[in-house]
Amino acid sequence: MKRPLPLCRWMFAVIAGTLLGNSLAVAHADDAELRRLLHGPDRCDHVIGLLLRHGVNNTANPAAAVNAFHPYGPIAIPATELGDLQLESITRHADTTTECGPSFDLVIKNCSTRDVCGAHVTLVGLLGRILPTSPNVTAKLDSVPAGQAVQVTLTLPIESLAMGNLNGQVIGMNRVLVVVDSYDQFMESDEANNLRSFELAALPVATAVVTETTESAAPVSVETTTPAPTTDASPQTAQPSSPSDIDGGITSPDLRTAIDQFTDNANTQ
Repeated sequence: MKRPLPLCRWMFAVIAGTLLGNSLAVAHADDAELRRLLHGPDRCDHVIGLLLRHGVNNTANPAAAVNAFHPYGPIAIPATELGDLQLESITRHADTTTECGPSFDLVIKNCSTRDVCGAHVTLVGLLGRILPTSPNVTAKLDSVPAGQAVQVTLTLPIESLAMGNLNGQVIGMNRVLVVVDSYDQFMESDEANNLRSFELAALPVATAVVTETTESAAPVSVETTTPAPTTDASPQTAQPSSPSDIDGGITSPDLRTAIDQFTDNANTQ
């Protein structure tokens, strides 16, 4: 038994309004780890499916509206309400440790009017054609604010350094593939610009910022010793003649000697 037509239209309007209303706030991805549920942590089958659908290094002009299918009929969502995730830049690290493969810095930009939470970014190392077992790494972006960009560092497995053999010499990867929203969890205005391939030798090398500590700014303490007043502990030697008060006056040493001699002569007489 079919439902009355006015009720269907009312439910369709409520669902469409709810969908558009929720999309204006924050876009969330699935909480489950699709990598482990669908393909496992060491495979990149999901990337191969996106390559077959959108190609690589492509872009598409967004239409005025995107049709989203619903059990009650298609919903036309304006392209301005969808936004787009895209790769801004990629740089590789100069140093490679012996325990792991090369590392790369990716800058992902959110060209939309809402925050995007839970998007996945996959990096694949290539030597020739891509295989489901090609060395890859997937990272989850917790939050990309609206209109802003975030940087994430991805490190490929060590297998990316030994992907082939040339006359007994081990050779590593020569290309990298970057896939934004690698599990296709978000509806975007341009899905084709999510897959980018680069030559490894053509990637710029990230320069490490070294903060130098200048010691000249620190105050240099110069120890200056002030000579303390010297106190002679030895007993003072008696001066040959010291001034003394005679008749309320100060007598010089020569005058004192003359007076003593005069007194001695008077006593002798």
